[in-house]
Amino acid sequence: MKLHKLLSLTVALSLLVACDTNDEALVPDEALQINGITATLSSTQAATRAETSLGVGRTAFADGDVIVFTTIKRTKYPLENFTYGNIQYSYNGSGWARSSNGTTNDPEKIYWSDVTSAHTFTGYCLPSSSYYWQTVTTDNIVTYKGELGYGVDDKGTIDFSTDNESIIAEDLLVSHSKNVKPETGGASAQVDFKHALSNVCVVVNVTGFATNSLDKKVDVTDMVIKNQPCVFTWGADTTTLSTFNVTDTSNNKIKNIKLWRKSVSGENEDKTFVFYGLTTPQNADYRKINGNSDKLSFKFTVTYPNAIDPTQTDTHTYQGTVSDEVLFNSGKCTTINVSLNHKNEKMLVDVNYTDWNYVSTPDLGELRKKSTYMTLTKDDVKIHSTDGVTIDNATWLYTNGNEVYDVYGNDGNTAATAYRITSAAQMLAFAQEVNNAYTFKDKYVRLDADITMQKSATATGYSWIGIGDANDDNKVFQGTFLGGDRYINRLSGSPLFVNLGDSACVEQLYITAIGEVSTGALAGTNAGIIGGCKVIDDVTLSGTTAGALVGTNSSTGTIHACYYTGEGNLIGTDSGTTKGCYQANQLTSLTNSALSTLVTTLNTNLTTWYSDTSNSGKFKSKFQFTYTIGNYPTVQVAP
Repeated sequence: MKLHKLLSLTVALSLLVACDTNDEALVPDEALQINGITATLSSTQAATRAETSLGVGRTAFADGDVIVFTTIKRTKYPLENFTYGNIQYSYNGSGWARSSNGTTNDPEKIYWSDVTSAHTFTGYCLPSSSYYWQTVTTDNIVTYKGELGYGVDDKGTIDFSTDNESIIAEDLLVSHSKNVKPETGGASAQVDFKHALSNVCVVVNVTGFATNSLDKKVDVTDMVIKNQPCVFTWGADTTTLSTFNVTDTSNNKIKNIKLWRKSVSGENEDKTFVFYGLTTPQNADYRKINGNSDKLSFKFTVTYPNAIDPTQTDTHTYQGTVSDEVLFNSGKCTTINVSLNHKNEKMLVDVNYTDWNYVSTPDLGELRKKSTYMTLTKDDVKIHSTDGVTIDNATWLYTNGNEVYDVYGNDGNTAATAYRITSAAQMLAFAQEVNNAYTFKDKYVRLDADITMQKSATATGYSWIGIGDANDDNKVFQGTFLGGDRYINRLSGSPLFVNLGDSACVEQLYITAIGEVSTGALAGTNAGIIGGCKVIDDVTLSGTTAGALVGTNSSTGTIHACYYTGEGNLIGTDSGTTKGCYQANQLTSLTNSALSTLVTTLNTNLTTWYSDTSNSGKFKSKFQFTYTIGNYPTVQVAP
């Protein structure tokens, strides 16, 4: 027999099976023996993620891994002779080899029914021999039952806190594909495995400290997700054999899950702590089992330096509940963002969902944090001074020698060290800086929380003053404002930026407005670059020259990959350059197909424009649109 060379992106297997002429004679001429299995593990990383990422759970196959194919057959009209089940392979560190499951009817060889038809491969891969995995046959239907934290008693705690290895030991992989075709030469098959369980990530951001060196000593530990159902099944759907069931309610075990915290350089300085673990795919209904609340609850411990004696510490245990329904989806990461204010011990919690297994590290631009509304006026905030104002007297910026820093120690000279805005008060201080003729030229400012300007949709107690002065060219923003994929909510009165200078750049900022905005929600006048921004819902404009995003885009102004979902125009008067933008009234009566075509057109125009050498230096980031049925096309950083 000739040994075929296997092609693979990750791991490859060369499998030789004993063959004789009698066996070969039983197979039609067009059938070809499968000599090898190439196993890959899905690990798609989102283009908008931070460059530094952490692989959680299984990112590759390891010694001792076992694949069991419960079904291999031709996808359409399978012939019985070419249907195989319970085919096992084991991994030896360099490739996969056939292994017996201990029965006498193990097929010695596996054949394609032909060399062109798509085949169905259904199977699972268990990470450790101690894992609980049971075959269940009912009414000739075979399903497979597993249990997260096998051996831990009901109401006990699954401990992932020691290291990622404990997560890997529980990380089940499953595969179901109807479209497996022979690789080159027809002797091998490539099969993709995906994470079956759900990854849970909890991000704790502690704020509200006095700005001094003791802040860095705060520590967050012992993160526990409470009352998680831990029994699950695979293959219960007799039609596709692909269903990974949430939980088995007839034999459910409720356990707590203690999460693992990855030590990341600079984590404590940012007062941001990130925890990881696994749980079962579930919704609120399964959390009601055995009398438990459908709300997701958690607890954690925070250690602070003692205010009187800094050599001593105080420890507090905090408990929280996510009020909205939290989903844990198979093969996805659910991130719970907790913002804890040390000053008043208020806790804000929200949730978002991403792919897995690449999870971003504590890059604050990736965290979804919320700020409270404005409770100050411009007279309540301080601007930095050149006479050596100390950090304790600064609302947001302070001077140290010849450099200006924010209260988090950033100098604003690069995107990585951008001045960070995390509250409505700091946004007000930012406006006061520009209105005092500090233009931020060659500096970076980064929005690091969703900012809500007014307490309610009808509140008018604290007016937004606007960044810049329309009547003074010295009071104009000339730096780079990184929106951080965040929102300015309930803006009213003045635009966020009264005017943007010819050196200004604003990216990935989203705005909602209430009441009237004079000329444009993001900017009254733009002479710089605005990219990847959007205005949500209707904006009431009071100016004669007004647009939802920008009132006037001047001759030097550039606006790209932006959109507006309300009634009216994106831009009031446009004398500059606008590329790849849209507004809601362009989408009226468009079919899904037409919307998809519009997105293709927008992306083509953007790609062509970005590649034009004459635009070199005009933009810091490139953007593309994506469209899903039932939603407006959304913008994201291009891969």
